[in-house]
Amino acid sequence: MGIATKASGWCARIAVVGAVLAVAGCGGVDQPAPPRLTPAEEQAAKGSVFAYRTDAELAVVRGTETVRAPGSFGHSSAAVTFTEDGQYAFAVETSSKTLVALGVQDRSVTRIPCECTDAVALRGSVVGWWREPGQIMSMDLAGTEPPAPERELVLPDSPSPMTGGTWDGAKLVAATDEYVLLARVESRGLWWEKSHLYAIGPDVILPLGRVPGIDAGLSAAAGPDGHTFVVAGATARSATCGSGNVATIDAATNGVRALPTLPGECSAAYSPRWSTDGSITIATRKWADLLGAPSMVDRLQSAAQGWAPVGEYPVVDMLPRAQESMIEVVAGEPTDARGTPHGVLVVHKGGTREELAKQVISLGAPVTAAS
Repeated sequence: MGIATKASGWCARIAVVGAVLAVAGCGGVDQPAPPRLTPAEEQAAKGSVFAYRTDAELAVVRGTETVRAPGSFGHSSAAVTFTEDGQYAFAVETSSKTLVALGVQDRSVTRIPCECTDAVALRGSVVGWWREPGQIMSMDLAGTEPPAPERELVLPDSPSPMTGGTWDGAKLVAATDEYVLLARVESRGLWWEKSHLYAIGPDVILPLGRVPGIDAGLSAAAGPDGHTFVVAGATARSATCGSGNVATIDAATNGVRALPTLPGECSAAYSPRWSTDGSITIATRKWADLLGAPSMVDRLQSAAQGWAPVGEYPVVDMLPRAQESMIEVVAGEPTDARGTPHGVLVVHKGGTREELAKQVISLGAPVTAAS
């Protein structure tokens, strides 16, 4: 039984939570049937499906067709996420705290004011996010019902003692059929924060505490076994420098395995992926602790002797290879240490190289395609 399955005793659905603006497929508004695809569109639809994001738009690529939705995604480096059924890609606007979703088949654009910074795929076309003071909210992007509380809960004390900060919100960072992984942030303001993890199952809340070396900017991805996650983040030494770290954590046992330390005087690790073949990749940045020092970016893969580049040249992001195709965001010129890395989206297939977009920050693909 998955965490997202509603059960007796969980709080009832409410009529409306905030204002829900839906271009298609939400908010309880009757929607016209999606237009039928032409034969040419159906042929294009047979190509691979993936999504990319810039600071100003979310886009889904399906074969030779690209569908775009404008958005104010700011400087977030978060990956684009797909629903479990692969029918919707979604990302969260950092400024308005609005979830933006794009339909793969019907080209629908849905905007949901969630008051959240992160959202996860729960099951089918259902997405979920955290709402203070203690609710897991959810919405079925394929349905017409507005967002509603899926579960109300009180987080127990963290097994890791607080270190002088105060609680400053929480976020859902990853999910499997067994657990939802939640990060609760302890903060003193400015750049200082500590992340305390919780694994939420259907009938249990497991306080996991802090993972050594992963305090600020925590991001996570689910492993193939359903109860282990890879987490990435950094320990800050000052407002301008910290060290990026990566680890796996088993929600069932709270067993933590630290992965090799990243190179660089100052570094950051984010946007991890864990494929079904067991490989773990992460996006990284490294820089010198000097005013105006450039930041070098690349995506690395865990290897026997540490970390190895996933490609022959630095990339901002790269999806796992699928048959004869490769999808990557080639890194541009080094950015300022505080800047968000971006690059040119390139698709390699059948010996050809095609540039699709510029200023791309992150990628995403359906689970079956990205594994």
